[in-house]
Amino acid sequence: MNSRVLGLHHALKTVILLGFAVYIAYLVKTDGILLYIAPRMVDYVKWSAVALYAVAAYQLYLVLRTWRGRASAACDCDHDHTPSRSLFKNIVVYGLFFFPLLLGFLLPDSTMGSSLAAKKGMNLSSSSSVKKDSEAAGAETGTTSAPAGTPAGTDTAPAAPGAQAPGTQAATPADGELFPADKFTQQYAKYAKQLYKSDLITVKEDLFIETLTSVDLYLDRFVGKKLQLTGFVYRQEEMKSNQFVVARFSIQCCSADAAPFGVLAEYDRANTLADDSWVTVTGTIQKTKLNDADIMVLKVEKIAKAEPAKVPYVYPNFDFGA
Repeated sequence: MNSRVLGLHHALKTVILLGFAVYIAYLVKTDGILLYIAPRMVDYVKWSAVALYAVAAYQLYLVLRTWRGRASAACDCDHDHTPSRSLFKNIVVYGLFFFPLLLGFLLPDSTMGSSLAAKKGMNLSSSSSVKKDSEAAGAETGTTSAPAGTPAGTDTAPAAPGAQAPGTQAATPADGELFPADKFTQQYAKYAKQLYKSDLITVKEDLFIETLTSVDLYLDRFVGKKLQLTGFVYRQEEMKSNQFVVARFSIQCCSADAAPFGVLAEYDRANTLADDSWVTVTGTIQKTKLNDADIMVLKVEKIAKAEPAKVPYVYPNFDFGA
């Protein structure tokens, strides 16, 4: 193959490699990278950009070497490594790299919202997976655990006034009775005890998933408590006109595994809130049914417009329970 043509192939590879490396650097500098991957993965992507720069430098070296008439030594693998002479095949092969690169630079970065949440399915019971693990473990060992927030052998109904014997005080349930736990729920039970002491439970960004899971897991104990959280407005067809979801996307690794979840809220003026608008909601925790499932509902007492979070997604806190 003509050295000029071969050099052109090396030049195209250099541009592609540099393009991806520069695009990663741009996303990191603008924090746009957090729209695609979890923060714990950013360092790995940074190192991949360094590797791309290194390979691009080597391809540039091959460009200069080839155009100076110094062909690379042939290897002994019995394979021809020269690029295809077919123009169509080359356009297709290089297009597979240039096209997504151009899309990355030309299209604006955007956050995931209601349209994707509708396709993935909104999770309104943050503790559902924890409950399944706990129930499965109980089935394997042949034991039956009490429902979350309802200790075995206790009655959830409040004692009638005057039921205790004269001259005695009503017994205060121990923490272990209020928040029964097994190996799957013990860290949530511990955190639930802390939340239970608060007059207002504020759902913090770094413990967003863990807070909602703890409250949902022991929902009976938190009925009547105040809760405040921030998220985007989401609706489903089967919801009433005064209902909406304060929603967020949780990410484990990257946007491909994003899962929408949130809290059902009831507000008389819910129809004034636009889908995907961000709000901070404060209300009282209650219990309701949706699609024959018991879920948490927030009776809204105060609502305010909020700016979308700089990092719009929430992530598992790997230090939780440590």
